[in-house]
Amino acid sequence: PAAAARARGRRDRGPSAGVDDRRRRRDGRGDNRLQLLLTAARRRGLRVHAWIQVMRATRAGPLPTSRGHVVNRHPGWIMVPRDLAGRLARLDVQDPAYLAAIHRWTQPSPDGVDGLYLSPILPEVAEHIGERLAQLLARYRFDGVHLDSTQFPSSDFDYGRAAVAAFRAEIADGLTVAARRELDAQSAVDPLTYPDAFPRQWTRFRRSKMTALVARLGTIARRSRTGTRLSVSVVADQDEALGRRLQDWRTWADNGFVDILCLQPGSETAEEFELQVRAARQFTSRVELWVGLGAEWLSPFDTFDRIRASQRIDVDGIVVWRYDSVTDRTRQPPDHLRHIGLAIAAVPPR
Repeated sequence: PAAAARARGRRDRGPSAGVDDRRRRRDGRGDNRLQLLLTAARRRGLRVHAWIQVMRATRAGPLPTSRGHVVNRHPGWIMVPRDLAGRLARLDVQDPAYLAAIHRWTQPSPDGVDGLYLSPILPEVAEHIGERLAQLLARYRFDGVHLDSTQFPSSDFDYGRAAVAAFRAEIADGLTVAARRELDAQSAVDPLTYPDAFPRQWTRFRRSKMTALVARLGTIARRSRTGTRLSVSVVADQDEALGRRLQDWRTWADNGFVDILCLQPGSETAEEFELQVRAARQFTSRVELWVGLGAEWLSPFDTFDRIRASQRIDVDGIVVWRYDSVTDRTRQPPDHLRHIGLAIAAVPPR
């Protein structure tokens, strides 16, 4: 059995991998709580994995109030939706209107985006997240690391200036001088010129940057401690993962970048759930397959039904999402979490 500890600071300061947590270190409370959790879990024979929000810097809602939060310190690191590319290209990233425009676009987002995401295309973002993860693992002896939000909010991101410039630099050497001059002249007026001129390369470029970041974080996690395991939440529908979310999790598994794939719970029906898990099982012979159960959204009957389906498919692990909602007696029957635990414990080891 394992427990996942969401590694984050105060509510307005975001995930540990993407935030300046000096204040949390000064007051010591964050450190003490996490160390108490690790100690208590070990006494009970539980393994503890650090749960890291990788790309999502903040949920949809009010902007963080802390000036130290990554979205306030580095607004230029936030992914830009295609619809705002033209407008934001004319603004300095430090202009308050820049961050405000992206924030308004997600309140609520027409594309169902659930917050502000950092861009894996920018080298400074990858370096920053890697450093934060290394610092966290140097302070605490976790048994594993779980990466969440290792995806684009949708394929209509990241059209920020720096991201498009990185793409232009990637393909420029393969263009003739005349073609490059023509495209550069057009892009001075339309910031979408290069992505629109090379749509397939643009998609592959963004997907490859996400893959490179996952591989980088996996290397950091494994170097921190022998035996550290890396799991990652992935979109269960493979077409959506590869196309809309630019998340190539089959490549991650095939190349050994991760040890465990955890299918994210969604709004799928029971039949769709079983089809998705069976399909994923076919492509995960080199890694373990865990299934996420959104017990927050499921009735007790549906929760147990999906546990039984997972037993039939022979998955390697089950993750229950949103512990707090499962233990809420105003929403769930008494001992609901205990019954879930007993049902999961009945899953035979592979």
